[in-house]
Amino acid sequence: MGVNSKLDDGNHILMWDFDKLPLESVEDALKIIQVRYFLSDIHILETNKEEHNYIAYCFTRTEWQRAIEIIAATYGIDFQFLRLSVYRGWFTLRVGAKKSGTPHLVKRLEGYCLADVEPSELTSWVEYETLDRS
Repeated sequence: MGVNSKLDDGNHILMWDFDKLPLESVEDALKIIQVRYFLSDIHILETNKEEHNYIAYCFTRTEWQRAIEIIAATYGIDFQFLRLSVYRGWFTLRVGAKKSGTPHLVKRLEGYCLADVEPSELTSWVEYETLDRS
């Protein structure tokens, strides 16, 4: 299963996808973006320990064009994720299990404001398909 970023009011939460990047690099990149855009807490989840794959969520309500600007400005972002998101008009991240396991929280970066979206507001879910790269 996957969750989409689009909220009922047309805004989005922020979502990032990082492949083959050490956790420290992911943290550093997100801290820079968090300060630059005055974001709430960012939650980093590990999706594959061996390959250093991570995803991240920020529950700050953001207009789509601004969301794309923020994600595109993030060092190390998976450009395939960004490209598909722009094409679709929303971000989608896997929340269910895969061969590498279920995404799990590894770090929370304390934000500079309070989140203005509750996870329960995420009402757009999809059956998520990924490429088998083995």
